[in-house]
Amino acid sequence: MSLLDHLEQQIATLNPSLSSSLHFVVAYSAGIDSHVLLHALWQLQQQRRTSFTLSAIYIHHGLSENASLWQQHCSDVCQKLKIEFVSARVSLDFSNGKGIEAQARDARYAKLIEMAPADSVVMLAQHQDDQLETVLLQLKRGAGPKGLSGMDSYFTKAKLGGTQQHVHFFRPLLDISQQQIQHYANEQSLVWQEDESNQNTDFERNFIRRDVAPLLNERWPHIAQSVSRSAQLCAQQQALLDEVSLEKLQPLRKPNNTLCVKGLLALTDAWRIQVVRLWLDEQNILSPSQAILTQMSNELLLAAEDANPIIQWQSWQLRRFEDALYVITVPKDVKSHSTTLNSSKTCELPLSLGSVELVRVQNWGGDKSFLAIDSPELGQVSLSFGGFSRRFTPQNSPHSKPLKQWYKRWGVPPWERSHIAVICQNEQILGLLRKGEFVPSQYSADLRARGGFAYGLCHHPSAGE
Repeated sequence: MSLLDHLEQQIATLNPSLSSSLHFVVAYSAGIDSHVLLHALWQLQQQRRTSFTLSAIYIHHGLSENASLWQQHCSDVCQKLKIEFVSARVSLDFSNGKGIEAQARDARYAKLIEMAPADSVVMLAQHQDDQLETVLLQLKRGAGPKGLSGMDSYFTKAKLGGTQQHVHFFRPLLDISQQQIQHYANEQSLVWQEDESNQNTDFERNFIRRDVAPLLNERWPHIAQSVSRSAQLCAQQQALLDEVSLEKLQPLRKPNNTLCVKGLLALTDAWRIQVVRLWLDEQNILSPSQAILTQMSNELLLAAEDANPIIQWQSWQLRRFEDALYVITVPKDVKSHSTTLNSSKTCELPLSLGSVELVRVQNWGGDKSFLAIDSPELGQVSLSFGGFSRRFTPQNSPHSKPLKQWYKRWGVPPWERSHIAVICQNEQILGLLRKGEFVPSQYSADLRARGGFAYGLCHHPSAGE
């Protein structure tokens, strides 16, 4: 079967709901694989063998001094073929401990999701030999059936912003060898660019591609096909496992996307780990290692009720509060943040918590929630975080207690407590700001009730709130 025939056959397997207005967006790198995929799709379009819109996106990672040349090459090829072309630059953060390859991949996919039109299909050019490399890498890392499934041929990602729009990803060449791609490129007299980093065997994938795979193929010429078949079988087994895991996961769900600790403890160790993996996968969170998940039962789920255990990996934490298991990003410390509020400027809060503004009563529209405050002339108004031993009397409460006792009574998880802003005047707590809502003190509530206040503190949410 020719590459064009295979590609046409693969397109026919796509979800029928997409077929009415197919828009294929090729992730074009200027290399041979994506060039062949782009050209073959263009051929199908020209021959009217199937109907779709075709465009291409180049992602500039800034890792090679030749990246701008590759971008121009992609633009020139698309212009010649009259294919719509766009490009985008991404920046990488080398301080987070992730490898260059992983960072570049994550940034590339995020930008593709952002730029590709809603419900379009991003066409990825990974092939059978790439799948062999992926499975070998997963074997080296001690992966289970999910990892040994290799690269998915099809998956969907949600666009950011809560729009409920999606972008689909498709790898139609996973059954096509590098040799077949090379043959098509030579047959069509294609010109492509070589990434010099592909020669660097310090990268694991390049080491396998240059030093390991040739030996395997020399001994077993059909090993790529065999490994691809094994990956497909692992994927089928994983799908069955996920079905059963989902049945066990459903009754464990609690509010705020948490899991019931007692329900988890009722499962066997193996099922508990599998259910947590599925729960994390639903949230697009890379699961921790088997060793870390094994610690979860004794160090987290079975810890004393008054303990504050933490299981941490990369930028994530598993935390337990009351009878719920949470997964959160590693909290940032803002206890040192303290500022004096005045009516001359808006005060920006850390961690994208928005901003606060001290407004005189005569300038107050009255259509928003606010915290009633005495005139700053009676004492400076400050905003800070932490200080859990400070005493506070909330509205409608006859008693004063330390903040930490109120937080416990209100069911505030420990990691959220340090992100609650505390507003004071003359060392008296006037109120709290938690998740964009004010919790007034009895003193502030009385000021507001009798109209005996000169200023109001209002909160402006950040764009992401």
